[in-house]
Amino acid sequence: MTLKKQSPLLQAFEVIIFTLLIGSIGYYIEPSDPLLVNSNFSFMILWLAIVTLFYGINMGLIMWISFAIMSFVSYSGDAFFASILLENLFFVFLFGLFFSNLHDEMDKHKIKNKYLQLRLKELTNAFFTLKISHDKLESIYIIQPASFRFVISEILESSSHNTPEQSAENTLKVLKKFFAVNSAMIFRVKGSHIQECYASVGTISREVNQQDKLIEDVLTHKKAMYLGDLEDKEQTSYIYAVPFLDQRNHIVAILIVKEIPFLNYNQDTLLKISVVFNYIWTEYKKRHSIDKIRGKENQALSLKNEKHERQDIVDFKLEVIRLSNILKDYNIDSRIYSIYTKSKYLDKEIEDFLYENELFEVLDQYISIKCGNQYIHLVLFPLVSSPTLHQRINDIDKALENIENQLRVTMLEEGLQNHLSKKNYAGLRKKHISVKNFNNLMKEYTCE
Repeated sequence: MTLKKQSPLLQAFEVIIFTLLIGSIGYYIEPSDPLLVNSNFSFMILWLAIVTLFYGINMGLIMWISFAIMSFVSYSGDAFFASILLENLFFVFLFGLFFSNLHDEMDKHKIKNKYLQLRLKELTNAFFTLKISHDKLESIYIIQPASFRFVISEILESSSHNTPEQSAENTLKVLKKFFAVNSAMIFRVKGSHIQECYASVGTISREVNQQDKLIEDVLTHKKAMYLGDLEDKEQTSYIYAVPFLDQRNHIVAILIVKEIPFLNYNQDTLLKISVVFNYIWTEYKKRHSIDKIRGKENQALSLKNEKHERQDIVDFKLEVIRLSNILKDYNIDSRIYSIYTKSKYLDKEIEDFLYENELFEVLDQYISIKCGNQYIHLVLFPLVSSPTLHQRINDIDKALENIENQLRVTMLEEGLQNHLSKKNYAGLRKKHISVKNFNNLMKEYTCE
């Protein structure tokens, strides 16, 4: 055990009292030899060893000096006692050296032990913090298990968007169902001024204060903002606001959220609300005025063949532009899967296969294009990353390989009849890219 820290004066006082007690007991036993020097056992070495090993060399020297003073009184003129004192002094230094080394090692282990205890405490706290964070995240995703694609599919498949009021009502229903938005409303905005309320959900006043700090900042900066973005949070009655901008970068609608459960109030949920609101509102604008949108976006499209004026191709290109904007604003990627062939036989089989493919979902779009003697099939997978798409692409690739292998013999026989070789057989070229590279893909296929 390590000696508790005491005052050196208190330790010296204890040693002196202990020395006087030894001398008194020795005087009581043998008045002529109070330090019991002439006994068969050297008690002085024992006392010096006990004190030096317990208190250290300083206290051992004090006890040795006390014995020396007592010896001048009791053993005056005894030259033999002087050699005994010198011998005991040597042992005091020896015991002191042992005490120092022992306590140095003990202090090192004590420091190491304190460090390990501190690290254990820190790691324990970190573990419980991580566990709490994991449990919170798990509860969040259990509460709202819906993905972007599922939420948007739900509203586009089952709802009408003929009027802004219908679109607003459907949007709020989905936000309440999947993200627990208990209190919110959607307003029309014109010229940076809030106009009439399209729809609302929950207990909330359909009158909004234009001077509300959160609303004012959203209209000024033209971006989604939440309570944490404000310096003075007391000047707002809401917790989140999302604007919808048209092609001229003007705000035409705004979603205002007043109440959402604490566990749902996080960056992930707010991001989903923003993306879903903008995606669905864009769908309404597209359905409401497709001709107007097409006229404004034609400059950004890279396809110029007269057949590309088909409505499905226009819708496909507009969807690519919309998803490219989502990628730019929210860093949420979408993928395009392309299939290229020069064989009209393969083109027909692939078209039949893709039109009937059960792997595609509501949001996925498919078009086929002919550029000269090239047949191109494009499948758009909105809001899906490359790793997520991997298995579906593998399944489609395998199916296309089976189609290609079945038709290869027929195509080669036709080539031989026309004096062609196997080298004339043009196989499939397949790849999947991000929506931001759509124009580059069209240039690669010379569809400009």
